[in-house]
Amino acid sequence: MFEMSDVAQIIAAFGVMLSMLTVAKQIYDNTKQAKLANWGVLSERYMSVYRQTSDLRLAEIIVRGRADFESLTAAEQLAFGHFLENLCIANEGALVMARSFTREDTGMVDLFNRHISWHLSSQGARAWFEQFQRERGFPDDLARSIRKAINLAHESGG
Repeated sequence: MFEMSDVAQIIAAFGVMLSMLTVAKQIYDNTKQAKLANWGVLSERYMSVYRQTSDLRLAEIIVRGRADFESLTAAEQLAFGHFLENLCIANEGALVMARSFTREDTGMVDLFNRHISWHLSSQGARAWFEQFQRERGFPDDLARSIRKAINLAHESGG
C-alpha cells in the first residue's frame, strides 16, 4: 500500500508541475505583451515617417525624387534622402520583430518587403539608395534586405 511519504512525494510532484505550468503561462503572457508593445512602437515609427508627407512641399519633393533623384536641388535631395532613410529605419523594425519573436514569421518580412519595394523601386529612390550606400550606408544586413526587396519588386514587374 501507499505510505504517507509516497503520498507526500506525489503531492509535491504535482505541486512542482503546477508551478511549472504557472511559470510557463506567465512567460507566454509576458511574450505576448512584449509583442504588442513592440508592434505599438513599430506602428508609431511608421506613422511618424508617413506623417511627414502631410507637408505637401515635402510630398512634392518625394514625388519628383522618385522619378529622378538627380533633378532635385541639393536641399531637396537631402530632404528626399532623409525621408527614405527614416522610412528604411522604421521598416527595419519589422525585420527585427520577425527575427526576435519567431523563426518563421514571414508576415513581418513580407510587410518590410512590400513597403521597401514600393518606396525604393522607383528610379529616383534606387539612385538615392546607391548614393547613400556609397556615402554612409546602412548596416550590411539591412542593406541586403533592402536590395532583396527592391529585386522582388523588379521580378514581379513593380
